[in-house]
Amino acid sequence: MKSFVKLVNFEINRFAKIYWSLVAITILSQFTSVFLTVHRYISQANWDHISPVTAQLAYVKQYGSIGFIDCFGSIWFMGPIALCAAAMVFYIFLIWYRDWYGKHTFIYRLFMLPVERWNLYLAKAASILLMVLGFIAVQIILLPVEHFFFNAITPRIYRMDMTVADAVLSFPYFNLLLPGAAIDFLFHYGLGFTVVLVIFTAILLERSFRMKGILLGLLYGFLSFVLFWTPDFLFEVLLPGVLHQQELLWIEVATTAIIAGYSILLGGYLIKYKATV
Repeated sequence: MKSFVKLVNFEINRFAKIYWSLVAITILSQFTSVFLTVHRYISQANWDHISPVTAQLAYVKQYGSIGFIDCFGSIWFMGPIALCAAAMVFYIFLIWYRDWYGKHTFIYRLFMLPVERWNLYLAKAASILLMVLGFIAVQIILLPVEHFFFNAITPRIYRMDMTVADAVLSFPYFNLLLPGAAIDFLFHYGLGFTVVLVIFTAILLERSFRMKGILLGLLYGFLSFVLFWTPDFLFEVLLPGVLHQQELLWIEVATTAIIAGYSILLGGYLIKYKATV
């Protein structure tokens, strides 16, 4: 266990500079979004620079008040989230291939460590999961602070009062990032982690069998996709109405767990017995 923790810490430290740069960009950009959204609204409302209360009320009545949710639609707000997601997708591949193609074939040194090779696979997967959860935690912490900042710079007469939860639940993209129900959160991120495991295993198939491994990796990814969608196809297309939505969700959770478990077993076998430098 100690060796595994060290490997996870090692993998995270290798990406730490880029990771914290992305966090900093997210913080600065989202606060910029809040400021620009409020500033744009107030500038429009105070077009004549001196606005009596009656004129302000008339403006709100005609154009509507501004809410915290209005800050979410800006590229300044959602752009960093998309950037972090793209960086993690890129890193899923980089975390393996830089070891093979980097300076001095670093994977050879990793294979020579006095630890089970399976730990290398699990450590890389765990580091991806922890970094994704770290981004989610940063966003959860940021939202109340940004909400406070929004309320502080927005005059009461223009402001539509809404909680952070109301704003998040009313914005479709945040429903994917921060699902309201615990089971939805576990399913979304469990599915995402399973996709990572499938990609890891496909990469190891390619590393183990080279050109033939590319086809094997693509086939493995396709079969995993088909297996995941089989319950939906069976109970929504061929046999609609047989299961309740909640029952179908639990079947999908079980299917995802099977795919994740098999990916770990196959990936562990490949890195232990088949992957070569």
